[in-house]
Amino acid sequence: MEETYGSKLSGGVKRLIGFAMVTVQPGRLAILDEPTNDVDPLRRRLLWEQIRRSAAEGSAVLLVTHNVLEAERVVDRLALIDQGRVVAEGSPASMKALERGRLRMQVVLEPGGETPARPAFAHSEVRVGRRYLLTIDEGDAMRAIDWVRELVDAGSAEEYELGAATLEDAYVRLIGRDDMAELQEAGP
Repeated sequence: MEETYGSKLSGGVKRLIGFAMVTVQPGRLAILDEPTNDVDPLRRRLLWEQIRRSAAEGSAVLLVTHNVLEAERVVDRLALIDQGRVVAEGSPASMKALERGRLRMQVVLEPGGETPARPAFAHSEVRVGRRYLLTIDEGDAMRAIDWVRELVDAGSAEEYELGAATLEDAYVRLIGRDDMAELQEAGP
């Protein structure tokens, strides 16, 4: 592989080589733009371990990413930027505080299945492929579980997950309202 031209390497290998070049001689500031794109899950974990190590050794790490869920797990502070403007900044926990008292329910629908009618207790809904995401109040958790069990029993859904709201939920609330409506109208 050492004699292979860079242009012939896969995107993931190119990304790893670029990362190695930045971290082999760490500086006071490392700017990483989408460092885990095109990288398999095992190497992604190794990258994050190295990024954390660099930060622990005194390097400031500026991370640019669209992977909100990944950022939630690895950053201390973040800024949400929309069209070049900072719309919110703080720790992931402070961003998620906007969603306090809410839960996220993800339902995996059967292939080719219809989108179920939005239950009255849901604040928002979005369908992406077979995944149907709902935001609900914590107090409605049992109603939501009963509702989704009916879908599973009827063969309309395969599985579901109910959990705390995520940084992605806060992001969508802060930035994505208009964008989500446009994407839903455009379809897949």
